Amino acid sequence: MINLQPPYPTLVLARDLDLVGNDGRALRRGRVAGEQARLLRGVYVSAEVWNAADDDARYLLRITAAVLTRKSSAVVSHLSAARIWGLPIFGRWPRDVHLTALGGRTRESKNGIRWHHEVLRAGDVVEIDGMLVTSRLRTMVDLARTTSFASAVASLDAGLRQKFTSKNGMPDSDISKDELGDAIRRLGSRRGCRPAKVAGDFADGDSDSAGESVSRAHIFLSGMPAPELQVVYPRADGGKDIVDFTWDKKHHLRNLPLLGEFDGKVKYTRDQYLQGRTMDEVVWEEKVRQDRLCTPGRLMVRWLWGDAASPARLRAKLLEAGLRPER
Repeated sequence: MINLQPPYPTLVLARDLDLVGNDGRALRRGRVAGEQARLLRGVYVSAEVWNAADDDARYLLRITAAVLTRKSSAVVSHLSAARIWGLPIFGRWPRDVHLTALGGRTRESKNGIRWHHEVLRAGDVVEIDGMLVTSRLRTMVDLARTTSFASAVASLDAGLRQKFTSKNGMPDSDISKDELGDAIRRLGSRRGCRPAKVAGDFADGDSDSAGESVSRAHIFLSGMPAPELQVVYPRADGGKDIVDFTWDKKHHLRNLPLLGEFDGKVKYTRDQYLQGRTMDEVVWEEKVRQDRLCTPGRLMVRWLWGDAASPARLRAKLLEAGLRPER
């Protein structure tokens, strides 16, 4: 069991107030007054907590609210299970919470709950902090079936990384690409099996971040040649530089190797990446690194999230850098 602790144990259920003789209408009045935020029908959280939460934390609050209000067992699945496991997606989290019904009962999707009616095999369900959640492998398969190619690649790449850790830093067992492929093949001809197979074949655990995964997916969709990932370049001082993407010189108009780097904003803002350095120091170190890598005979192209998110913009960026399209 992975012990994920909810970040805000402050949810208030109207039904709980009714049980102790209080009136749940006070919560509704608090919502009108701006003191409470409603997560789902009958579940509230203080406006202070809600306003301080980012998109990621707000979605976890909605998931927790959905689980608390179920009268019968249901399994957190699909995009909601991705949030629990810490698997990234391309885009924002949805408003609806995704649940899979147990016992063959059909339920109508409404009131912020998106119901799925799937057959869950032994091993497809695990318990995480008291919640039933689809296993990481099953979650990856469901995302490959139901999300866009770029989003599926981001999720699968992350799920295939060795020494995977969950959202709260707890380790989970490795999943090989063969295991993922076998799980997808077991779908047979079920809906979504074809895009799932394409995404599964394309997935690569060497991709280091969601931005790199989305970039790689859009490089493919834009008709540009596939790069090598995480290529190591030794330094004169005995160290090494690892580059996100490298294209062989045969793909370049000037017959030169092209290095590619995705620059996510997180690199310059989060403490875990800054490691005690100022932003100016990080930017300077990146410049020194680029100068070191771009020795005579090598070129480099860099892009941001806005480029990575658009196959057309990324293609234009790579064409400008001299990369030859494949199609």
